[in-house]
Amino acid sequence: MNSFEEMLLNYFTKEQLDKIQKTRIVIMGCGGLGSNGAISLTRTGFKNFILIDYDKVEISNLNRQAYFLHQIGMPKVKALKENLLKINPDCNIEEYEEKITPENIEIFMNKGDIIMEAVDSAQTKTLILNTAIKLNKKIVSASGVCGYGNSEKIKIKRFNNISIVGDFESDNSLFKPYAPKVIAISNIQCDEILRMVLYE
Repeated sequence: MNSFEEMLLNYFTKEQLDKIQKTRIVIMGCGGLGSNGAISLTRTGFKNFILIDYDKVEISNLNRQAYFLHQIGMPKVKALKENLLKINPDCNIEEYEEKITPENIEIFMNKGDIIMEAVDSAQTKTLILNTAIKLNKKIVSASGVCGYGNSEKIKIKRFNNISIVGDFESDNSLFKPYAPKVIAISNIQCDEILRMVLYE
């Protein structure tokens, strides 16, 4: 246990931290939700991650995603791994620079215990949710993360193994994404993951 992990015992019991550290999180999409979520989960004590994203860091991402100027052009999964290891160098991280497809999604999901859905495409979102239901996987998804000035509309809908966070109305084809709301929803997703681990 390194000094960062020892510090976390000020916030969790040993039993709680063991549960957190043994949980494998599959982050599907490493953009605004996924990159910020991975940072928060690492700071909370999670250390086993499977990162999936086919994209590279662009300057247009930096208004809301957890990357830096020097990482422009890097695959998001590699840049995010680099950032997580700066928080906890003992993280175990698998990264896959791939698109999520019907052919590979079950392979990715079966690598983890809890899925964080963090993609933009409605079609891919539906694929992820339907596959999680089929495999009986715990999943935290998001719906309606764009715009600003209406954070009071953010809510959580829970049923069975699924939690969905968002305002459920701000479609990304109509509204632009801004850091405050994207990161707020991402962090609520992380809080839901923590609840699933410690209370379910």
